[in-house]
Amino acid sequence: MKTGSFAAALSLLVGANAFVAPEVNTRSSALFASVPESDNLMTPRDARINVPLSTLAASTLVANSSPADALVASPDFDTSVRTFFPGAVPNSVVNLRVSKKLSGRDYRPYNTIMGSSLCSDEIDSTALSLKQQLQRTLCLKNDGGVFELGGLAGVPFVGKSGFGAFLSHVPVNGKVVILYGPHVGISNEGVVGKVERVGVPNPSTSCGAAVGAYKAIKAGGRGPNDAFDYQEEFIIDELTPKLQDLLQQQKNSGAVNGFVNQNTAIASVTCNMFDIVNDVMEGQLEAAYSKPGFWDKVSEITLLGGIVVNRGHGQGLVGGDDYFQPLQFKAINKFGEVDMWDQVFGDLKRTA
Repeated sequence: MKTGSFAAALSLLVGANAFVAPEVNTRSSALFASVPESDNLMTPRDARINVPLSTLAASTLVANSSPADALVASPDFDTSVRTFFPGAVPNSVVNLRVSKKLSGRDYRPYNTIMGSSLCSDEIDSTALSLKQQLQRTLCLKNDGGVFELGGLAGVPFVGKSGFGAFLSHVPVNGKVVILYGPHVGISNEGVVGKVERVGVPNPSTSCGAAVGAYKAIKAGGRGPNDAFDYQEEFIIDELTPKLQDLLQQQKNSGAVNGFVNQNTAIASVTCNMFDIVNDVMEGQLEAAYSKPGFWDKVSEITLLGGIVVNRGHGQGLVGGDDYFQPLQFKAINKFGEVDMWDQVFGDLKRTA
């Protein structure tokens, strides 16, 4: 998939004033089912997932009636998830599917190390976060930690040195799992880019780094370099060319402050952030595993990339599982790449 195709699809909707509410399928087993497996070797960068524009205007979410889904208390939250992130499912569903698939590929707690490149925001590390759920499932519960690769907005800012350290910790002939991607809040009222936090009276921004960069770009860009704010400056620099079409469409629509328009804009910013995070992640890994002898020490690397959708937590809210929209799920080994997305998440795809 072309890097910016998903983000570009969202940005095209900025001028829209309404969305068709998606139809809901309530088959309880659908989210937990796996489609037939067929491992095929892929060439590098062939495994990007394309979500066509039409899915954002009228899509059908295959929902479940599991306890995790029953925690959705607000129809506004649910509608925004289905409208702007139609492939998102509860963390527990992702954990179950991923762990089942990787178990079949001989991923075990004693031979697996996990890395995470999510935003530094504390709401991405709660007890029910996908990172924590995968850690408990894939790693030794008491001894298996998670190597933190990510900084603001989920970009793996640890760089060459950090990746080198992380990959040097892999068990002998062991396996690697990396969860990565940006995050975005959706409030109980369905506002994209806002989320209720524990002990905070009003919804606050999520992701603050991505939304802050978007606001800075709208205002004309960033100021002089600040040695102590290089992560945010990197995000602004990378987002600036990606958001030009979005900003132009906002200008043309004359509805920059419109509710749907603003929701669409933040969703588009988030999807562009995934493209940025994914490019950096793949580039850093390719540089590492291209070195002679790498695959003599590591048997396989699995990438699970997507968008974390934070839901509100705190007084008066049900809380529970956040959601995750999987956009990348592939294994890399000395023979090439194995695209596992269709096998595990294929029922979540949308068609034109």
